[in-house]
Amino acid sequence: MKNYLKKTGVGLAALLCAGLCSLTGCAGGAEKGAAVYHSETGYTAEKITHPEKGVKEIDGIVDYTGNGTMGTGLGTGDRGQNYSWGSIGYGDYMYIGTCYGAWMNTLTFMKTALGREFDDDVMKAALEEYYHGELYTSEPDGAEALGILVKLNVKTGESKILMSKADTGQNTIFRNAVELNGRLYFCGAVNALPVIYEVNPETDECKEVYAGMTMEEYEEAFMKGYSVGIRGICVFEDRLIVSCINSDGAVILESENPSEPDSFKVIADDEKLFGYPAYRFCDSIYGGSIFDMTGFRDSLYVTICTGTPENASDRDTMQSFAMVRGDLSENGEWVWNSVIGDKEEDGAKYTFGIDPQRTRSGAANLQVFGDYLYIGEYNDEEIAVERMLFDNDFTFMNKNFEQPVNLYRMDKNEEIELIVGDADEMFPDGGLSGYGSGFGCSENQYVWKMTVYDGKFYVGTYDASSFLIPLDEYMNDENASEEWKSRVDGYIKTLCADYSGVPQSAVTCAEYLDKAVFGFDLYVTEDGVNFTKITDNGFGDPYNHGLRAFGITSGGLYIGTANPFYGTQVWKLTEETEKRK
Repeated sequence: MKNYLKKTGVGLAALLCAGLCSLTGCAGGAEKGAAVYHSETGYTAEKITHPEKGVKEIDGIVDYTGNGTMGTGLGTGDRGQNYSWGSIGYGDYMYIGTCYGAWMNTLTFMKTALGREFDDDVMKAALEEYYHGELYTSEPDGAEALGILVKLNVKTGESKILMSKADTGQNTIFRNAVELNGRLYFCGAVNALPVIYEVNPETDECKEVYAGMTMEEYEEAFMKGYSVGIRGICVFEDRLIVSCINSDGAVILESENPSEPDSFKVIADDEKLFGYPAYRFCDSIYGGSIFDMTGFRDSLYVTICTGTPENASDRDTMQSFAMVRGDLSENGEWVWNSVIGDKEEDGAKYTFGIDPQRTRSGAANLQVFGDYLYIGEYNDEEIAVERMLFDNDFTFMNKNFEQPVNLYRMDKNEEIELIVGDADEMFPDGGLSGYGSGFGCSENQYVWKMTVYDGKFYVGTYDASSFLIPLDEYMNDENASEEWKSRVDGYIKTLCADYSGVPQSAVTCAEYLDKAVFGFDLYVTEDGVNFTKITDNGFGDPYNHGLRAFGITSGGLYIGTANPFYGTQVWKLTEETEKRK
């Protein structure tokens, strides 16, 4: 299999000499030792989890010890802990809720919720073949460790498991986290139920403070196709604001004292949110629903996934995201207005997705920086993956590649400017940064995580090319084994109902991949317009397909990766000027 550190159609030796960034100590996983990434733009990233290992080696923060159990400090790693998902920095620690077995969980949803039929053993064998065993499909002994909440000391590298199925009986799927009054609040699902948890960082006590459903209600909701992967959470005017799902659909909750379970009250439901939330697995972003939220200029702004099969404009285009504004009146009631949504019915200032020519983003992430609210697009990849796996159809993915993500910003008057993006009718001059959509790269399909640290604004992406490595190898690698291709063909024939060879959509997709740089991107700006590239190759690891978490701690800025191949990693990011001080 070819080296995917960087691929632009020229020789690897030339790339290593002429590349914008370099990796020392572990280039391509070929050497052992600490992974340290040096950017020519003045930043260093050092991997602090399993620091004795390089990239493309097993990480996952914790260590798998067999029979579904995990330990720490053993050095073995756990490939199954794929993403640093719901994470937050506090003091000397990052608190990290992981996503376990991202690919396999997605396949389970496709089977149970979307009705895609396949033999589990055949699918596992196919993925092992496609990725040459590089993609995580199961633990070595076949058991499942499931998702965890782990506390990582960023200064010593020591970790402590706070919640896990083996230790505490809790399978955690936390999406996001915030701090309020010295307590940490995580939203997501525990043992399948949509919940909010509180963590006391002084005692490590973890307790449920709100559940959107009982188990009986969840079982009924699941039969209706409801997704419980809640993720919207923020602090607004000293109160916790969080999204949730109940038996009737999506809601937004508030609490001025979230330590008390009875303190939560519903401030918005489907009706108040203009019927926008799409919360079924068959909807965009697998029912992403209420996606992100933040306070800006004394108002609460909330982005919402709206795409459903019923409102889709065609088979390959789901309706784009909406954004609403919530204002707290003097009597304590919330008033909601549509900012991005239905202009005719709801009086929105902008159409779904902001730009009528932009049709691919099912969601959007938010970050306040300076006097602006930044809005980062998030394309729908779930439908693309499903179509590729089971229909041998790459059309949806290609349409996403045609429109990689944009970054916008909105001022106090709710006027929106394009910062990163291609020129079109609405923005004829293109983005103010000079970067086209996707920061000039088709493979950038999410503006996945943004943060502000030390007066600078950081933007991390998700790179869709990383999980398409098999197609790139099949179509673009002249050294690809014909025997391997034949075995791949066999599995595709088995998994796809109507297989008739390589479709034109796969050819087109491979053309995009031939130009791709594999691994997430990270950019930084001091003024919100002029961006500096820190990495475009996942800190030298092509399997780091996403920057999913930032942690601001007493030790500086830390980054958690999404890596469904060898497990999530945590890196310390340092500006070279800081190191010299």
